[in-house]
Amino acid sequence: MAVAHRAVLRELLAREWRERYQGSLLGGAWLGLQPLLQLGVLALVFGTLLPARAGGAGLPYPAFLALGLFPWLLFANAVNRATTTYLDHAGLIARVPLPASLYVHARVLASVLVDGLGLLVVVVLLVATGLRPTPAGLAVALAGLAVLSIAALALARIVALLQVFVRDLAAIVGQLTGLGFFLSPVLYARDQLPPSTAAWLAWNPLAAPLEAVRHGLAGDVPVAWGALLPGAVAAAVLLLASVALQRRAGRHLEDFL
Repeated sequence: MAVAHRAVLRELLAREWRERYQGSLLGGAWLGLQPLLQLGVLALVFGTLLPARAGGAGLPYPAFLALGLFPWLLFANAVNRATTTYLDHAGLIARVPLPASLYVHARVLASVLVDGLGLLVVVVLLVATGLRPTPAGLAVALAGLAVLSIAALALARIVALLQVFVRDLAAIVGQLTGLGFFLSPVLYARDQLPPSTAAWLAWNPLAAPLEAVRHGLAGDVPVAWGALLPGAVAAAVLLLASVALQRRAGRHLEDFL
């Protein structure tokens, strides 16, 4: 990336931050407060009102759910927020000679950083209450987060470009990420499902990265690095496909904005 492009990316990140918290009474404090509030709601619902027997990785259910939910949000929020990027920046794209994909990168990176900090707050709280991740587990968890981030970037590049030509795609993407939430091991552990169902869900390329983050942070569950390989390959292939699509359709971008 050229030096000038890096400077623009930093400015776009700052702009995303301002737009996300502009008019908010507490501003960036929501980075810490929102995870705290979500954890409080989860603990109340699943620990008191609806005591859950599901779980795994040797964790109480609220901790189990939190370590699956926040990595999922990191992926889903990045894709959903990036879908309308080109439409939101149509004026800039027409006037400023920059690679259009830079706007998508900025939006995805800003979303991943915000949700990554939220996950960090959650992990710190869980460590304070007894979670003991190991160095090896942390490495696996970071690898899982990297796969989720690359998959989010690749998918965001594709849907943001297609949204220019198919304007109702944003609503479809929102519904599909909602469906993906239930088809991914966020609320449940795959080993607690019927074998036939678990086998089908193994085809979900997000399953292994999500489980790597959860099990890696749990500290006492061995995680096979090889389990991440299919998801990593899928994310890399999707990223290459997004580059090819950008080269083919990106030249018509301004004509449809």
